[in-house]
This record gives sequence, C-alpha cells and structure tokens, in this order.
Amino acid sequence: MTARNASGVALLSMLAWATPAAAQTTADKALAEQLFRTGQDLMSQNHYAEACPKLAESQRLDPGTGTLLNLAVCHEHEGKLASAWSEFNDAATFARRDQRPDRVQYAEQRVAALEPKLSRLTIQLGPDADVPGLEIRLDGEALGHAVLGIGAPVDPGSHTVSASASGKLAWQTKVDIVEGPEQKTIVVPKLVDAPPGSTPGSAAPAGSAVGSGAGKAQRVGAFVLGGVGVAAIGVGSIFGLRAISKNKQSNDDGCSGNQCPPDAAATRRSATSAGNASTILFIVGGAALAGGVTLYLTAPRQRAESKPTLARASITLGPGVASLGLGTTW
Repeated sequence: MTARNASGVALLSMLAWATPAAAQTTADKALAEQLFRTGQDLMSQNHYAEACPKLAESQRLDPGTGTLLNLAVCHEHEGKLASAWSEFNDAATFARRDQRPDRVQYAEQRVAALEPKLSRLTIQLGPDADVPGLEIRLDGEALGHAVLGIGAPVDPGSHTVSASASGKLAWQTKVDIVEGPEQKTIVVPKLVDAPPGSTPGSAAPAGSAVGSGAGKAQRVGAFVLGGVGVAAIGVGSIFGLRAISKNKQSNDDGCSGNQCPPDAAATRRSATSAGNASTILFIVGGAALAGGVTLYLTAPRQRAESKPTLARASITLGPGVASLGLGTTW
C-alpha cells in the first residue's frame, strides 16, 4: 500500500484512498504520488498555503477521490471555502459512483457545514447589455448565460469580471470579496462600440477611461438624478410652507372648513394649489433621489478618475413660480 492509499491526514484518517483510474503516464503517476505525499506532510504541519497547490497538481496529473478530499480539506483550512465546497460536492459524486458510503457521508457533512459560510457573487446584465456574441468571464473563466443572476459561491479575495463582444470595446471591473457570508452584485453595462482602427474585443485596463466609460456615465447620471431629487424636495418644502401660510390666512379671513367668504376664497384656492404642488414635488423628488442612489451603487467602479463629476441644482423662485436648474461640473 502506498502513501496515497494510506490515511496520512488526521482529519481524514477514517478514509482510505483508493488508487484512481489509469494516469496519463507512469511518470505522471509517480510525480502525482510524490506531490500527494508532500502535500500531506505540509498539511500535517499546518502549512496549507504550500500544501494546496501540490495536492491540486497531484489531482490534475492523477485524479482520485482521495486526493480530491484532501484538497478540499486543505482549501477549507486555507479559507477558500467556495473551492472546498465545490470539491466536497464533486468528491461526494465520485464516492457515490464508487459505492463508498463513508466518503459520501463525510463529503456531504462538509458541504452542509460550509454552505452557510459561503460568500456569493451575482453577475447581472444592465439595460441593453445583452448583445450578440457577448462573453462574460470571471477571473478569466467564461460563464454561461444561465449563471447570470445566480449568486455563485466565490473565495475571498480580489476577482475580475470582464465582458467582451465582437465590434465592442471590452469592459472589466474588480470586486473584493471578504470572508463570508457576503453577497455582492456586479452589473455589466452596455458595451461601447469600438472606434474605427481599434481592436474590437480587446480588454481595456480596469479603471481606464475606455474600460470604465460606461461606469463613469452611469455615475454622472446618478449625480444628476440625485440633484433633481434634492432640488425637487427643496422646492416641495417651499410650496408646503406656502400652503400652510395661505391656509392660515384664509382661516383668518373667515374660512370655516371648506366654506369661505368671497374675499377669502381666492386665498384658500392658492393654499390648495400650493399643497398639491408640494405633494407632487415630494413624490418626484423622492423617486429621483432613490433612483440616483441605485444608479450610483450599481455603477461599475474604476480605480482613478482625473476629476470627480459633480451635479449641481439651483432653485429659482418668483411670484407663484418655482423652477429647477441642473448642471454638471467636470
């Protein structure tokens, strides 16, 4: 019995590793055996960062359920819970195929224990982003469209999400995932048409003017929409105060409930109009402000901008009239 068939890891001592199916070559199998032994030795010394790559390479050269279980345990101790969760799932499937109920039980127990601790990343498409030939990648690995909108388990650390399509400039952004459980969402924007003479689909560096143009435009829209909301709420407050003042004046002039003498009726109508305007402006302002916040929070981030874009709003009042002025500052 070789070391690979022995129980070298204390946490998995109840399992005996079966010899896997035929390796690619004799040399591959011998190297896989040595890597497995070295990986187990390093795990016994709690050197998981060094052990995991060796076990992973052993599994690549000579796949086996035992090696996969060791790799899953190593990744769990290393803090890569999503990798461990996936590997335990695979190990359970292979053990079920091999009719090894002890391994199935162990792997399923670890899957259940890790499930509530996972961090998840959801990738969604923004408006008009789903163009023909669109390809989404996470850390360089292509994702099928069926994965979009699903919270996929990811390991803690920095991850890169990119999108490309024929005739479009590629887009990418980075997202930092902390130890779970955490939920994060990335919205892929509509890709910008590639200008004449450029290489369509070539990736622009994260945070560059080209690669993050859609995100910058979305943030500009967020500031402008937020400015509209703030201004509308401000004007609504002024109309509300005017309504209160006019209503009090009409009561002083003789109004009782909805019954007013001729001299006070015009003042009461003015109070009612101002109140209605105030209500409408508060509704519009609240919706615009909420929309601005949503746009800003979902905008793709970039590392640096030459100068922040600001939105400004002005309020102009006249006799019975209020107007909004909006602008942007670069």
